[in-house]
Amino acid sequence: MRTLLLAFVLQISLSAALHSQVYYTVKFPDDRTVYGCPAKADTIWPEITKLGNCSFNVGVSIKDEVFYTSGTNCGKVLRTWKLNWWCDYNPNWFPTIIPNPGNTDIGVTVQGNSTNHGFIQYTQIIKLLDPVPPVIFGCPAGPVTFCDLTNNDLTQYGALCEGPVKLEVRASDACSKSNLMMSYRLFLDLDANGSMETYLSSSSPTAWPIETTVQGDTLTGKIKFPAGHGFPYGKHKIEWIVNDNCGNETLCKYEFIVKDCKPPTVVCINGLSINIMQTGMITLWDTDFLKQTYDNCTPTNQLKIGIRKIGTGTGFPTDIHSVTFDCTELGLQEVEVWSQDAFGNAGYCVTYVIIQDNSGSCPPPTPPSGNIKTASSKPLVGAKLTLKSTNGPGQWTTLTDPNGAYAFAAGMPACKVLLSVALDTLAKQGVNTLDALLAAAHIAGFQPLASPYQIIAADANHDGLLDGDDLLDIIQLVTAQTGKFPEHAAWMFIPQDFVFPDPQHPFSMVFPENMELKSPGCYQNAPEHFVAVKVGDVNESVVPGQFNSEGNEDRLGETAVFTAPKAKCLTGVELRVPIQTPALANIAGFQFTLDYDPAYLVLDHVEPGLVPTSWTGVFPNEHSITGSWYSPGVLNPNGIGKNERKTAFTLVFRVLQDASLSKVLKMTGAKTQNEAYTRKLSTVGAVLEFAKPQSSPSDMDSYAVYPNPVHDQQVVASFFLDEMDDVSFTLADPSGNVVRATNATFAPGFHEVKFELPAGTTAGMLFLQMQTTHGTAVKKVVVQR
Repeated sequence: MRTLLLAFVLQISLSAALHSQVYYTVKFPDDRTVYGCPAKADTIWPEITKLGNCSFNVGVSIKDEVFYTSGTNCGKVLRTWKLNWWCDYNPNWFPTIIPNPGNTDIGVTVQGNSTNHGFIQYTQIIKLLDPVPPVIFGCPAGPVTFCDLTNNDLTQYGALCEGPVKLEVRASDACSKSNLMMSYRLFLDLDANGSMETYLSSSSPTAWPIETTVQGDTLTGKIKFPAGHGFPYGKHKIEWIVNDNCGNETLCKYEFIVKDCKPPTVVCINGLSINIMQTGMITLWDTDFLKQTYDNCTPTNQLKIGIRKIGTGTGFPTDIHSVTFDCTELGLQEVEVWSQDAFGNAGYCVTYVIIQDNSGSCPPPTPPSGNIKTASSKPLVGAKLTLKSTNGPGQWTTLTDPNGAYAFAAGMPACKVLLSVALDTLAKQGVNTLDALLAAAHIAGFQPLASPYQIIAADANHDGLLDGDDLLDIIQLVTAQTGKFPEHAAWMFIPQDFVFPDPQHPFSMVFPENMELKSPGCYQNAPEHFVAVKVGDVNESVVPGQFNSEGNEDRLGETAVFTAPKAKCLTGVELRVPIQTPALANIAGFQFTLDYDPAYLVLDHVEPGLVPTSWTGVFPNEHSITGSWYSPGVLNPNGIGKNERKTAFTLVFRVLQDASLSKVLKMTGAKTQNEAYTRKLSTVGAVLEFAKPQSSPSDMDSYAVYPNPVHDQQVVASFFLDEMDDVSFTLADPSGNVVRATNATFAPGFHEVKFELPAGTTAGMLFLQMQTTHGTAVKKVVVQR
């Protein structure tokens, strides 16, 4: 009809044009669709060709009527154009309406002439659209499981068990924000036959409503089920449809599974008591211990029952309905009584039975016995063993004799006992600087320790690692700064039959320590032996029973000589006493105690030298100073090699009375034994002599690098300074390329600087150069892979 009308209008216009004057020709804008968020209808003006003779232009007016879809940015604009030929105008005339063609979006071309007085009107149609669909957040990629933990009333869907679900969706739109429409389609298996035969749409009059909430630009929709509602167990499906009112929609569909997750309730009989049979055995059934069991879905007569001894397995004990006890299990025994529903959920209760032997069917038990010795077979006397029965009350103790043997008295329980060992006396026994040296050499890779027990002994802080913290704990015990290891008892005990899977790495797994659950059998005399490990005694030098405070290494006849200056103590004058070490060419470590006479001297402070402050013990009330030092680098072929002396530390005194220094300062060994250790790890005595001061050697003489060769990523440079100095290090390859470089100012004394090799450093040769104001020294570093 519109096509006929358009043809009729055009025919009239053409006919009129033959008999009327043409003022102008106009091509109106095309109908169009505008996309955006929001879409904006910009103005495209008509194309006017003026033909008539008029001193005025064609008048053009524009008016928009905008029709939006409710609450969105999508809609339609009806843009009305009015054109007026001003030289032929009467305000009482109405415009000639040019219809919008319905079969095309191309704007029509018409003429303004004397017939229509050049007064015409045309309506352009502009559609506003948002092409981007909404976004649904967190649409599940797979089935969603809802666990039923409720008590079923079995009335909602006949006799089917059901559980609550939470079905919701969160969505937003870049243009419409939270102004969205939500709907759903449910596909349900309401008869639990494995097929989703029921369909329900949110548009249905009987459908559950969607409850929506808005937070910012996000709309959350949730199906509002009535209180207590649930779906039958099985697999269902939901499709969420989110629409932005612009014709764009997004679909989120996923399956959801409703399943029973509540285990049956199991109530046990609260303990039984029974006498063992003459065969030395007794068998009890799960029903003997079960008071009742019930489930939220599975009928009681369909529940499966099982039993096991406590701690002997996990999960439901399939096809196990009885437990058997023998003479090794007299006393209180706990059991787990299980119940499992049709869906595999299982629960249990714990109860007990007291196994008695009132008729003497079981032979009397043999109490535990054994011995405790060190790894080097030295018996440990005085260790306290505690026996605690796990079958009932009772605790007994005994001590090891001089042969390290122990035995509990007759009548003690020997079945199902917890046997623990403890000894925490004389922490310093067997511990000296040599132990720290050996542990450091193991860490550096120079000289690995031979047994897992030695490695465990070196773990002084009991953290399962060997590092510098353990070495410091040993040194501070040796120098009497502490009286025991802060985190460790003096002794620890490991069952002798325990086999370390990796002896060089005993901390790679948890090993039994101090106690072990034993179940040897009441009829056997199964000795329980333990290996005693003296914490800190890395070289196993301790001799239990000899209560000297430190190690018992055999000493050579030679002596390491420390020196102090021959000096006069003058009243009121500060006295500085440098303690010089023995020649260090063959010395890997040393320790000593110095005592001074308080009637003549008051110690003001100690200035560190080769011996760091943390390795020095100062005891003003006892008028003593202890010192310890070691260098694992000395055990390396490239270690310190110059036969020179160094200043261990400098004692600064205030003098109260005139005296000769040699009369009031002594090396006594009272707190820390006076001894030194050679490169071959032999122990020699140590003495203090007084002599005229000698010149100090150059710091270049004590420059060492370890480990060398290096197998990991760390190299340590050790050096000694007589005075404060600027020191720089440069690590370079044979081509001169610098790998690492550092410089700093160091105080007088012994120092170590660590260098991390770059990742991927290949095997070969590197050069570490040390430069001070006294000169330059270079050490070769061999990298092995």
